[in-house]
Amino acid sequence: MTTRASESLDLFENATDSLIHGLSHLAEYNKGLSLSDAKQAVMNLVNTIDLLVLEKLHQINKDAIYKNEEEDIFGIGYRATIHVNDAYRQIRKHLNRPIDDQEWDAYQILKILRNSANHYRFTFEEEREQNIIFLLHYIARFIEDDLRKKLNMIIPDEQHEYFIEIIEGTEYGDILHERKEAARQEFIRKKMYWLEYRSVQDGGGPVVAEWPCSECGQYGVSLDAELELIGKCAFCGYDHDVKFCERCNYAFDLDSEGRNVAFDDYWCNGCWEYYLDRD
Repeated sequence: MTTRASESLDLFENATDSLIHGLSHLAEYNKGLSLSDAKQAVMNLVNTIDLLVLEKLHQINKDAIYKNEEEDIFGIGYRATIHVNDAYRQIRKHLNRPIDDQEWDAYQILKILRNSANHYRFTFEEEREQNIIFLLHYIARFIEDDLRKKLNMIIPDEQHEYFIEIIEGTEYGDILHERKEAARQEFIRKKMYWLEYRSVQDGGGPVVAEWPCSECGQYGVSLDAELELIGKCAFCGYDHDVKFCERCNYAFDLDSEGRNVAFDDYWCNGCWEYYLDRD
């Protein structure tokens, strides 16, 4: 192996390098190649924003990005940096165009996507592609508004053209609203998944009803108080009059099926029909 002189990238150069690599992998994926390229694109583009936020804090206070004041305590030329969320909180009042809560919350869905690429099952469908458009808008806005740099001056012309081609015809405000709602629903699904997993492990019942919400059509009607109040849709908040069949424990919406047979005893349609047909 050839010995090379010590080389390094500063924070902004590191962010730019991640952006260039992310765009390269995205271009390869869009040519119909490996899903691995989509994964690498997501990881690199999310990492770009993390590094840009740290760069902004570094411009304000070069030592604020580190977890402690000691320099290179392990003697390897490395100092641990603070979490990007902590850096964001510190830079908010210094931004030329503040990132509002809606914008920051929407960005969290990309964290979920990046984490799935690192630690879990990675998928990349049409919904996820919209996240990439949001992320590229976000990167461009942060670079030009808050770091006062021109995007076309820091990445190659071909990649800049590709960058513009992807976001062309989309309005940042519209994308932001869509991604915020997508982020909210993604968090709900993630919570549902883990509650379902725990329930199965503990021998419990389902977390949501097997029928969709009568208001929004999503499968999110809560049967577990840790998710939402029983009967409330976790996605839209619509309340259903959920009852549990006294005979089989099936959860049903009393407004559309089942019956009250005595006091607080409710039967589902199936059990009631079986009772009527038993002779």
